Amino acid sequence: MIKVLHKVFDIFELLAETPDKAKSLSDIAGKLKMHPATCANILQTMVRRHYVEQIAPRKGYVLGPLVFHVTRQGPYRKDLVTVSEQPMEILAKDVNETVLLVILRQGRRFILSQINGQQHIQVGPQALGLTNIYETATGRLLLAYMPEHEVDKVVAELGLPGKLWRQVDNITALRKALAKIRNEGWVCHSPDDETVGIAFPIHSPAGHVIAAIGLFLPKFRFKGRHEQNVVSGLRRAAKAITQALEQKSKYPSKTME
Repeated sequence: MIKVLHKVFDIFELLAETPDKAKSLSDIAGKLKMHPATCANILQTMVRRHYVEQIAPRKGYVLGPLVFHVTRQGPYRKDLVTVSEQPMEILAKDVNETVLLVILRQGRRFILSQINGQQHIQVGPQALGLTNIYETATGRLLLAYMPEHEVDKVVAELGLPGKLWRQVDNITALRKALAKIRNEGWVCHSPDDETVGIAFPIHSPAGHVIAAIGLFLPKFRFKGRHEQNVVSGLRRAAKAITQALEQKSKYPSKTME
């Protein structure tokens, strides 16, 4: 039974990667390495429960209406998203770049909120959606502030970064790299030859790092005055969100919806 539940969630996650694009039975079964008959039975149950919708016979599957119905109360971590909206909007407008609010859960990176800039050339969605924490500035930053035993769990699950993090090929090197990030208090990382990611931590009222505010932009724009504005703007936004969370904890009746 537990294996079936894992398969159900695997299907959810696969369909959610491209919610506007239908995936065929063969595509789903192939990517998830499931037997087609087993996959078909699970999908039909999900269709009957309206969590998955079959566009038409042989036309593929998409997320169903009930998925959106059960999340109608708002985004995950609405408290954090709400206080982050204004600083993120101000930053995106000031630097005209895409700004992200990111958390880490069990070694996986999740984007809670995203505000796009209006530049003609933008970082593609494939880069913004990277889930491997070693590949992104926000992932590296949040990993650096995790307790050591949780870092060990992530390494046990994902392995060491390998080619994704230059010169970090053993646990000692990883710990040194994470300590360097904590000492500097932010991350600037280029996952490829064309993109730059920057990230700053957001602290809870108790002082723990609970999220990261990050920004992706093409490398050719990250220079001179614009580079300075991006870094200083991200630092201000992270501070503003941290202060808003602290204020909210002091006066919950005035700030909570």
